[in-house]
Amino acid sequence: MKTWNRRLALSCSVIVALLASPGGAAAGQPVSLAGEWRFEIGGTDAKGFARELPGRIHLPGTIDEAGLGPKNTKPPALDGPYRLSDYAGPAWYQRDVEIPTAWQGKRVTLFLERCRWVTTVWLDEKLIGTRDSLIAPHLYDLGLGVPPGRHRLTICVDNTVKIDLGSFVSALFGGTWGNMNGIVGRIELAATPPVWIDDMQVYPNAAKKTALVKVRIGNATGKDGSGLLSVGGKGARATWDAQGGRAEIEVEMKAARPWDEFSPNLTELTARLGDDERTVRFGMRDFAAKGTQFTMNGRPVFFRGTLECSVWPLTGYPPTDIPAWRQIYRTMKSYGLNYIRFHSWCPPEAAFAAADIEGIMIQAEGPQANVTAGSDPVRDAFIEAELERMVDTYGNHPSFCTMTLGNEYGGKDELLSRWVDMLIQRDPRHLYASPSSGQETANRQWTELADGRGIPGAGTMRDLRDVVAGDARPIVGHEIGQWTFWPDSREIRKWTGVMALRNFGLVRDDLDRKHLLDLEPKFVQASGRFAVRLYKEEIEVLLRTPGYAGFSLLDLHDYPTQGTALVGPLDAFWKSKGFITPEAWRRFCSPTVPLLRMPKRTYTSDETFEAAADLAHYGPADLDRVQPIWTIKDAQGREVASGALPAVSAPTGGLTALGAIKASLSGAAAPAKLTVTVALKGTGFSNDWDVWVYPAGIAPQPPSGVVVCENWGAAKAALAEGRKAVFFAFDANTPRSLGGRFLPVFWSPVWFPDQKPNTMGLLCDPRHPLFAQFPTDFHSDWQWYELMQRSRLFVLDDTPAGYRPTLEVIDNFARNQKLGVVFEGRVGRGQLLVCGLDLRHQDKDPAARQLLASLYAYTGSAAFRPSQELGVNMLEELFAGGRAVKP
Repeated sequence: MKTWNRRLALSCSVIVALLASPGGAAAGQPVSLAGEWRFEIGGTDAKGFARELPGRIHLPGTIDEAGLGPKNTKPPALDGPYRLSDYAGPAWYQRDVEIPTAWQGKRVTLFLERCRWVTTVWLDEKLIGTRDSLIAPHLYDLGLGVPPGRHRLTICVDNTVKIDLGSFVSALFGGTWGNMNGIVGRIELAATPPVWIDDMQVYPNAAKKTALVKVRIGNATGKDGSGLLSVGGKGARATWDAQGGRAEIEVEMKAARPWDEFSPNLTELTARLGDDERTVRFGMRDFAAKGTQFTMNGRPVFFRGTLECSVWPLTGYPPTDIPAWRQIYRTMKSYGLNYIRFHSWCPPEAAFAAADIEGIMIQAEGPQANVTAGSDPVRDAFIEAELERMVDTYGNHPSFCTMTLGNEYGGKDELLSRWVDMLIQRDPRHLYASPSSGQETANRQWTELADGRGIPGAGTMRDLRDVVAGDARPIVGHEIGQWTFWPDSREIRKWTGVMALRNFGLVRDDLDRKHLLDLEPKFVQASGRFAVRLYKEEIEVLLRTPGYAGFSLLDLHDYPTQGTALVGPLDAFWKSKGFITPEAWRRFCSPTVPLLRMPKRTYTSDETFEAAADLAHYGPADLDRVQPIWTIKDAQGREVASGALPAVSAPTGGLTALGAIKASLSGAAAPAKLTVTVALKGTGFSNDWDVWVYPAGIAPQPPSGVVVCENWGAAKAALAEGRKAVFFAFDANTPRSLGGRFLPVFWSPVWFPDQKPNTMGLLCDPRHPLFAQFPTDFHSDWQWYELMQRSRLFVLDDTPAGYRPTLEVIDNFARNQKLGVVFEGRVGRGQLLVCGLDLRHQDKDPAARQLLASLYAYTGSAAFRPSQELGVNMLEELFAGGRAVKP
């Protein structure tokens, strides 16, 4: 471990040094231009280059960070965080620069790492040029004739949206509002000889232990020439004409160790030509597709990833330093992930360099989303140039594994196919696909699909082998998850930068107006724990699928825009919300995961629990003769059953059957929640699943002295007589009710308002006597699946402010209605319990029978003494008609 730490530290220092000059270690020491600049907001016709600008700003940075732009006057909305400043247009940046005497006769360049969108540069009053990339540095050649001494450098940055790349393309807008005027990252002047190494690309062949080095030579002399090019101790004569030249050298790399997620070994090569040299740090790795799986150095790999949609809550732009990215990747790795998809954008150099160190595999994408390719020639030309710049700028990084043309779009197949083929020919070190979950081209090397996404039932038998059978290429699951978490208003105070979390404030204030604010912490906890359970099952579906290639979650962390799409167990800062530990998440999301196939989650005590155990293993080596063991325990840790399966050897790169589990459930103290655990003895590999067992032979009978009915008229009559009434109201399809379901909001209730019923799970007090014979947590869990699929939810906004349903359904945060599926109260002299669950007609469901028995036991007991008052008129309107539910 100490040796690895020293090697890691060395890697960091070398890469930091590498980043000190554009594309590698060029000749001469770059001059940083970070610091105070003169500044002015003004039109492109303001001729800011011809005069001294009056304002001051610090670069790198943005107008928003400096607080210099016009203030945002738009009202806050649930679309996302509130951008405090709001400026789109030209801004002028200017400073005096000193050209060193040692640069006399050299070619001088200006490097601007990240800009949005168009930059125009003047040196003194001479126009140098214009650049427009969103994903690559803006590099300007100031020429050979820059005299030493003081000069005025002026840059106009125009962040006006020039081309429609899609309304939520991450390269411009993303998960936080990011189209901010400024220059971020490195801002440098550098010098090269008149003939220089303009580019160096290294193509490793890990199998042969060689590397092919391709060098592009720049020439500012206007004359033909030749010289000795040396790489890794091997030399060759290079020639160039007035425009430049190219050369190739293949070098032996026998001492270099291979790069992969488990051993991210890095090596370097230096090319020298005359007085110029360039060093490239890379990894010896062969990334390929074999059938339906990816391989790294011949070993099958499985992508376990998340999206990154340019979510930067403090700055609005991505970090350009390696430590910040390493922290993100280490957080990902702590949750078992090895892969990141940059949705419709490409990160800066530091993101790739950090991924090289940490063993994270990257998917970059063209900066285009949800538009039609081929319909706008200007846009098509821009995207084609950006695709080329992406592979040319970042192609040396071993972490750069896959690339798509963008997100969820289509268009002219001829154009899309040409782009894919262009990339394959230009740089074969990566694998390319047409737009992610978009129109598919025949020449794509892999496929990103949403097919099979979702959870259609409570069992764990399902996999996507039918989806795999439909494509001979690797398939990566597209944007898996998207289960919504309730907004926690405590996060508001963390947003101290260029945006404020006023959308969260809107939700909080609405809860307060509706006398529900005291429930916010419970909504946060219940929705979060529910969503984590759904993520576990969706991930395991894909791990259970033979031949599947991987997935990208949407998301491990929140996506704050697109209608406040809070879909992560981590917040926008990559910090845990507290619903699950990294260690617990890795039980079902890591290189080696025990899996269980069982048809259901609810049983009776006279049944035999039967399941098949598998092992998804994508570790660095085969597992030899491992011993699977299993246990079934109750909530108190008492063992109900246990056993061992025959020892097996599990080759890396796929699924291995571990064997069948059979166990009598008669020993369980039903009703009870049980936990089934499958582990590999003597290893840290273990996973678990909850099931519920109920007493056999239950035939619930209505309690004496209680009127049980399925129509409001009978219940109202009983209440008028001062009696107890249980009203099963599943069929009471009135305007103030909603049909229920188990699954919560997908993505965002604002973005997809037509979801039905657009709610976020259950909330209850497990200690309430209603649940005395029906074990439950305070939130939704799998035993509720079928119950909630046949349920009716009632809008109780007209109940007293402090009234709370016995079994509450958490409404979505855009609507915030008080919803109850089971609720009770005193009605005049009578006592009422309303149940929107169809318990009396689900006699084949053990959970329905058991809850019905528990409900009858409660309402027939002295404990059924509702303390909260419900008005007859309110109930009449609720069940007999009245105002419709707000959509």
